[in-house]
Amino acid sequence: MNFAAKLITYLIQPLLMPSVVFYTILFHLRDSSNLTNNGKLTVVGLVFITTFVIPALTVVMFKITKVIKDLHMKNRRDRLMPFLFISIFYLIVTFMIEGQGWMTPLLNLAFLAITVVVVATNGITFRWKISAHAAGVFGWLGFVLALQRAYPSTHELFPVLLVSLLLCGLVSWARLYLNAHTPREVLAGAMLGFGVCFGSISLFL
Repeated sequence: MNFAAKLITYLIQPLLMPSVVFYTILFHLRDSSNLTNNGKLTVVGLVFITTFVIPALTVVMFKITKVIKDLHMKNRRDRLMPFLFISIFYLIVTFMIEGQGWMTPLLNLAFLAITVVVVATNGITFRWKISAHAAGVFGWLGFVLALQRAYPSTHELFPVLLVSLLLCGLVSWARLYLNAHTPREVLAGAMLGFGVCFGSISLFL
């Protein structure tokens, strides 16, 4: 069970959520973009590199240089420097991709909401150890439910909804099982991620 919990924690990284959200929008909402399938994959790849690969490599660098003790960052103090960098980097990426030809209003709104979740989660971490894992996966669930309401006849989101619900349960269980967070910290992360992402689509799209 311990191995399974650690595997879930490693695989379902919060930094993967932007790529998952963009894939969901581009490939599960019909007519969400004029891009070809290859173009959509290129966009998802670009998002993956800028929002996962570069921040993840930076965290590894912090570990190598002993800025943080371990990659799990169980100690709240270890999270401060990496989370500050990630927040600044996401803000820069948000500014850089706005106005790009492939950025539709929906994609722009989604990325802005993701950045709000990232910055808010990281800001809270300076005072309290909120669950970034829960914020990420419940944020995805918030997007899926909101998109189902916004596009009732032009989506193929039901399988995605089932997967997102499953992952929400697994991630919450894993973080609690590993004693990485208290139930209140997981609940707070879930409410933040879901509230911002569901609300952004419901209110501003």
